[in-house]
Amino acid sequence: MDQLYMLRAFVAAARYQSFSKAAESLNVTTGSVSKAIAKLEGCIQTRVLLRTTRSVSLTEAAQPYYQSCCRLLEELDEANRRITRSREVDSGKLRLIVHPMLMSETFSRLVRGYHAIAPNVNLIVSVQEGAANLYDGRFDMAILPPHLVEQSAVIRRTLSKSQRIFVAAPAYLEQYGVPLTAAELNHHFLLLDTDSRKKGVDVVDLLEGETRVSVSPMSSMDGNEILLRAAAVIGTGIAALPETMVREDIEAGRLTPILPLCTTFDSKVEICLFYSHRELLPARLRTFVDYCIQFFRSSARYDVKDAATVLPLNDYREEYSWRPAEARYARPSPFQSVGR
Repeated sequence: MDQLYMLRAFVAAARYQSFSKAAESLNVTTGSVSKAIAKLEGCIQTRVLLRTTRSVSLTEAAQPYYQSCCRLLEELDEANRRITRSREVDSGKLRLIVHPMLMSETFSRLVRGYHAIAPNVNLIVSVQEGAANLYDGRFDMAILPPHLVEQSAVIRRTLSKSQRIFVAAPAYLEQYGVPLTAAELNHHFLLLDTDSRKKGVDVVDLLEGETRVSVSPMSSMDGNEILLRAAAVIGTGIAALPETMVREDIEAGRLTPILPLCTTFDSKVEICLFYSHRELLPARLRTFVDYCIQFFRSSARYDVKDAATVLPLNDYREEYSWRPAEARYARPSPFQSVGR
């Protein structure tokens, strides 16, 4: 028999001076209370209650034991109440790790929207490219590509899937021309994800439709998505970036999509929300899960005054249709070598 239940039965019987009233308060049978107290007396080798046909009372030896049991149960009940309240109140810390590719106006809207519905939560965001462990106590949740999280014992919710697309600043295309085929990228400055380039050689394998094309650009730079996006926006060259990352840049006219049939071999980009438990999540985490999924899946435009309204995630090619540039964009690139 559970020792905690034996203590509760003992305290209730002593408090009400009746087995039947104790049983009623505990929502059990009178026989269950009687057996629990008998078991307790056997465990501590001391009689704790004097029983008559008319009353139940504490023995002299049990007086200090009763006081100790009352304090213990009160502290336990208060601890239970505190942890229950912490789950039901949107307050406390939420430690979130996110991938650099999420650092955009979209993520800013996500943060502002969550703050609007959970203003008392202390959201602590860490930006990290490497793998994350949700069981070492450092983070509560992660928004990362799937390969960066050990998934054997965590919950995974897909937030977005997109393709890598080629983009460049309008000023760059105005000056150096718009490439119409993958082969023409040989004459441009390419901004590449570090994993896209073959190790030891300056060759990049691309897909044009279903055809494999190897490109050897005259000039290139590699780095993470944040670096490449920033370089593309200021007109350094042509970058292959996740379309969800650059959608706002395209809407604002900072970047222009090119080569709609061309992509990299690792073109699929998936971003997922990870957390360690499905049940018993504190309210601040449960609220973030629900809001985050709604934010990424809704087709409405986000407004910080209405946290239920979020940005569209329509298919990029339905929203933006690229058209070949005028002949004025066909000027030779400064990166083209003599005789090429």
